[in-house]
Amino acid sequence: MKRSIRRMFSLLALLVFAAGLAASAGAESAVDTILATGTTQAFASDAVPDEDIQTILQAGVSTSSAINQQPWYFAAVTNRDLMKEISGGSGMGFGGRPEGMGTPPDGAGSPPEGMSIPEGMAPPPGGMPEGGSMPAMPSMPGGGAGGAKASLGDSPLAIIVYMDTNSKSPSPEYDCGLATQNMVIAASALGYGVKIVSSPTMTLNGDKHDEICRKLGVDTGLKAVAVLLIGKPAEGVDATTGASVREAVDSKSVILH
Repeated sequence: MKRSIRRMFSLLALLVFAAGLAASAGAESAVDTILATGTTQAFASDAVPDEDIQTILQAGVSTSSAINQQPWYFAAVTNRDLMKEISGGSGMGFGGRPEGMGTPPDGAGSPPEGMSIPEGMAPPPGGMPEGGSMPAMPSMPGGGAGGAKASLGDSPLAIIVYMDTNSKSPSPEYDCGLATQNMVIAASALGYGVKIVSSPTMTLNGDKHDEICRKLGVDTGLKAVAVLLIGKPAEGVDATTGASVREAVDSKSVILH
């Protein structure tokens, strides 16, 4: 009897130890995901499976919110034609020029004599200002200043994050930001690249707001606050050279004991 009890306690101790190891590994995995998550600027065309979309959305709705108002609503779009339509053409294509804009006529926009333009950068409309200078452009993922810069319509999945403008939450924008970050981490943990963009919200909340909402099946009382571009990163695209450098943690925080 005593031997059986000892065995039972030994087994329980092993189970507790194993659970502790699993919890520790899970915590390390979550931290690794957060620290490794960056901005993806070019996506492969592979579709995101519905089960993964559901998991990402679940991460969003599982977010904590002030007085439990949950002031968010998510529209997951996989139809690229619909993405392009609702973007209003506001995005920049991979070549660094707005969609629909052709190359300027020969000689147009040329810099004054003796002045050069950084490699990969197009001159501004109307040419260089007299005596002015063009700032050096940081390198973009994909190679050079004119490299890949993903916008709405360039990823196989886009999640539009809407905010309830009638929410009683004291900080609905903050709550929606938390939900957005939760979905970013979930997508990254599932092996997807993610980019948060805000420029499409100008079109989503513009003159065609109600029309777009009806097309998406979204209540017209909602306001778009962000869009998540999600998909597998495109192969062969440099996603590190042009990455923004984070400042040192001790320059942006303090620990008090």
